Amino acid sequence: MNRPLSILPLLAAATLAAAGEPAPTAPAWKDGIATLGSVRVDPTTRTVLATGWVNQVSGAIELLACGKGGKTHESVFVLDLNPLDLQTGLLLLGLKPGTPPEGLGQPGAAGPALDIWVDWELKGKRRSLPAERFIRNVERNRPLKQIPWLFTGSMFEDGEFKALAEESLVVTYWDPWAIVNIGDPAGSNDEILVVNDKLVPPLNTPVTLRFRPRQR
Repeated sequence: MNRPLSILPLLAAATLAAAGEPAPTAPAWKDGIATLGSVRVDPTTRTVLATGWVNQVSGAIELLACGKGGKTHESVFVLDLNPLDLQTGLLLLGLKPGTPPEGLGQPGAAGPALDIWVDWELKGKRRSLPAERFIRNVERNRPLKQIPWLFTGSMFEDGEFKALAEESLVVTYWDPWAIVNIGDPAGSNDEILVVNDKLVPPLNTPVTLRFRPRQR
């Protein structure tokens, strides 16, 4: 059963504070929308929104999205946010973090399945595509299709919330420190996923990523 929305941020803050980490931004509510820093949460549509830009338009990747201080040399998008706020936003939807993979490129990732959509504007026209469409598997020579993204939740290690250290937000190469891991076997290999240069918007195009629990 999902916990009431009103107590979830308190639980998240308490968990982080107990580990000696900075607390997430306190949610500010207006017209039914919660704002945590630059992250917005709509509990009615069960959507978390985060803004950023196109960071990479070709080449190999290990991440769909990282923070500004993350692995920008191998990430399709960069999101301008506090990683704590993204994780707390997903908690606000009533989601419970799952299990991180055993290590980099190792199996074991499990958790609530998410759909991630990317919204942007090009030449005055609003566009939207599932996030996986921007990723191509070179072994299969085709874009990924209809994969789930797994809310594994970032882990604590040596008293540190690791998503703050690495800013690995949404990864395509399984990572125990990331907040969201790819739900596809290709996550075990850091050499076969590349940017789908046929679909990715131009470099530095502003984007919004929409995270929603996958409907069963």
